[in-house]
Amino acid sequence: MSMKSKFFTVLILIGLAAGTLSAQERIVLGGSKAVIMVVDAVYLFPEAGSKVVASAKGDQGLGIFLAAIDPAYAKRPIFETSAGAETYASFKPDLVIMKSANKKSLGPALDALGIQQLYLNLENPDDYYAEIALLGKLFKNEKRAAEVVAWYKSEVKKVTDKTSAIKQTDKRKVLVLQPSAGAEGIWEVPPATWIQTMMVELSGGVPVWTSANPGSGWAKVNAEQIAAWNPDVIFMINYKDNPEKSAENLLKDGRLAGVSAVKSGNVYGFVKDFYSWDQPDTRWILGLRWMAAALNPALFPDFSAISLARNFFSFAYGMDEKLFNQTILPRLSGAVEGKAGK
Repeated sequence: MSMKSKFFTVLILIGLAAGTLSAQERIVLGGSKAVIMVVDAVYLFPEAGSKVVASAKGDQGLGIFLAAIDPAYAKRPIFETSAGAETYASFKPDLVIMKSANKKSLGPALDALGIQQLYLNLENPDDYYAEIALLGKLFKNEKRAAEVVAWYKSEVKKVTDKTSAIKQTDKRKVLVLQPSAGAEGIWEVPPATWIQTMMVELSGGVPVWTSANPGSGWAKVNAEQIAAWNPDVIFMINYKDNPEKSAENLLKDGRLAGVSAVKSGNVYGFVKDFYSWDQPDTRWILGLRWMAAALNPALFPDFSAISLARNFFSFAYGMDEKLFNQTILPRLSGAVEGKAGK
C-alpha cells in the first residue's frame, strides 16, 4: 500500500475507533477516477445495497455492473463522474467513498461542506486485503471481510504454489498491451508499478516493458519497440471493444511477423465481462488465474475461465446461475475458450 493510501486509511481507522464512522446510513460512491473499482469493492458486502443512496456512473462500454447486482439501482440517482461537491451534497450523504486519486480534486470542497470521506487505494493485492478489512469495520461485518480476504489469498496461492517453482531461465517473456485510441499501429503499455505487472510476475512470467514505462499512466509504444522486446506471449487489453479483435489485428501486422508471440500464435485477448479482468477491480483475481493458465497450461490443465467466473460472482455478489447466464456469460469476450481457459 502506498504511503498516501496508508495515511488515509489511518485517518479512517481512527474515525472507526472513535465511533464517528460507525453509523453511516447514507453512502455515496463517486469520484472522477476508477469509480467501478470502488463500487465493486463496496458491494462485496450485502449491507451496501441498503446504505448506498447514489453513485457515479461506471461503464466501460458493456453496461453498468451495479445494475445487475442491485435491484434498487434503477431507483437510485446515478450522476456523472465529473460532478462537483455540490452534487454530492445534494444527496445528504453521511459518507462519500472514492478512490484515493480523487482526494486532491474533490477533498477540499467536500471538507468545506462538512462531508465525511473515505478514500480507498485498491491498486494491488495488499491494498485489497487491508481495505476490504476496513470496509468490514465500516459495515460492521468483519466476518464477511475475513471470508473475502481469505478467499482472495487462497486463489492467489493456487497460482503461486505452482509458478514459484518455475526456474528463471524457463520463464516466458510477456508483454501487456492495449491499442492506442486514434493512433493506427500504435499501442500502449501500463506502468511498471501497476497490477498488470504484478499479474505477470505472480503468473511466472517476465514483464518485458517495465523499463519503458516507470511513470503513472499508459505509455505509447510502436512496432519497432515490440519487435525489440520480442515477447513470447502478448496479452491484448481492450476496455471498450472485443479484445480478441485487437489480438487479431496485431497478428495481422506485418511489422510484427518476426516476433516470437506472433509466430507461435501466443497473442491473447484479455478476458472481460462488464469490465476487463486485467485492472485492479475486484476481478483482478480472475485475471491473475486466467493469465497463469495461459502462460503455463501444463501447470493448470483443468482451468476453466467460465467455471472460475461462475464461482467468483456467486461468492462475491451472491449471483445465482440464472443471473450469471443472463448477465455475465453473454458479455464474456477475449480468449475465453482458447489456451487460457474453457
